[in-house]
Amino acid sequence: MVASIMDAVDPNKLIGDVLRLGTVETVDLAQATCTVRVGDMMTGDIPWISPRAGSARIWCPPAIGEQVLLVCPEGDMLAGMALGGIFFDGRPAPASTDSFHAAFDDGAWIDYEPVHHTLTVNLPSGGTAAIYAPGGLTINGPVTINGPVAVNDDLRATGTVTGDSDVVGGGKSLKGHKHTGVQTGGGISGAPQ
Repeated sequence: MVASIMDAVDPNKLIGDVLRLGTVETVDLAQATCTVRVGDMMTGDIPWISPRAGSARIWCPPAIGEQVLLVCPEGDMLAGMALGGIFFDGRPAPASTDSFHAAFDDGAWIDYEPVHHTLTVNLPSGGTAAIYAPGGLTINGPVTINGPVAVNDDLRATGTVTGDSDVVGGGKSLKGHKHTGVQTGGGISGAPQ
């Protein structure tokens, strides 16, 4: 009878050499690599595994101290790759609901809650958001803005607000308001009524 390779190799040790639990020690953002500590051992600069890296690319680097699964083909740590996303006491899960939730150390978070169909984006104090859409931006649905609105065209503060039906400000209709004290000729009307 011919012995199989599994007879000569301890399968538990082989799996332990291929998959190891480690902690990110350093991150090189320019090279998209990190080093991982596994007990007393340290990897060299190795890539981390991203959800997508083809025609669509997702950039979400690991953080120093993050717990990762070190995947070592054929047990070789020098050829390892870091697979992140393991919660632990130092970095617990940021939510406990059936939702998509992305949280950041500065307090910002994005949450989509599918049961109630609500998307919430929360930025910390002083946070800003920008959408660049040279071809235009369309919002379908009622819009509420709590705060001042500036309309700029090429940053010259010469933008125009257009309403197909009417524009109402302070209860006054731009389309239907009346002027009092109007005289024929070159007189100037009074304030809208």
